[in-house]
Parts: sequence; structure tokens; C-alpha cells
Amino acid sequence: MNKIRKYSYKRRMQTLFKNPMFWLLTFIGNLIIFIGSVLLYYFESAQTFSKLEFIDCLLWSTSLTTTIGYNTYVPITFAGKIIVICMMLLGTLFVWSYMAFLVTALIAPELSMLEHEMQKVEVDLLKLKSEK
Repeated sequence: MNKIRKYSYKRRMQTLFKNPMFWLLTFIGNLIIFIGSVLLYYFESAQTFSKLEFIDCLLWSTSLTTTIGYNTYVPITFAGKIIVICMMLLGTLFVWSYMAFLVTALIAPELSMLEHEMQKVEVDLLKLKSEK
């Protein structure tokens, strides 16, 4: 158990932050949020009766992309509704990818240590079988 704790979470986070894939996924996720906000503002701001501000679009896009889903605004235009559908699909794909990457980065050391231990046990079992 001490071997597992040797590889601290602080070191894992440092390794994670040095990984280019982490920054690529972070950039793509933020780009999805920003583009969704701009598109919603562009297509919906002229069509709404109340004043729609960009910060509202940014809040909406962030909540939709992160799959939280909090919203106080429903798109009115056809283009706005298409943007909603795309944001839902991209948001789900993004969150799945991001979480899978984070979990893998955080538990990979334990998995490799366990795999190494299992290989040792298999070798020992094969030796025992060959002795009989």
C-alpha cells in the first residue's frame, strides 16, 4: 500500500498539467463554450423581446456544455435551436472525453502498479504449477 501512496496526488496533478492533451481538451472545451455563446447571441439577440446580453449567452453555453443544464432562456429561432442541439451533443462528447482523461491520469499509477503485482503473482503461480 505504501508503494501506491508514493506517487502523490500533487505529483499527479503536476504531471496532468504538463500533458499537452489536458491543455488541448481544455482549449477545445472553452472554444465550444465561446463559439456557442457568440452564435446564440448573434442569432437570438435580435429576435427576443427582452434584452439578451452576451453574459446570458455565455452562462447558457457554459451550463449546456458542462451538461449541468441550468438555463433561463429558450432559443426562439430555428438557428438557435440547432445551436442548442449541437451544444448538447458537443458538450456530452467533451465532458466524457475530459472526464475519461482526468480519471485515467489520476489512477494510472495505481493501475500500472496493480498490473505489475498481478504479473508477479502469475509468474509465481506458473512456478508452483511447474514444480508439481
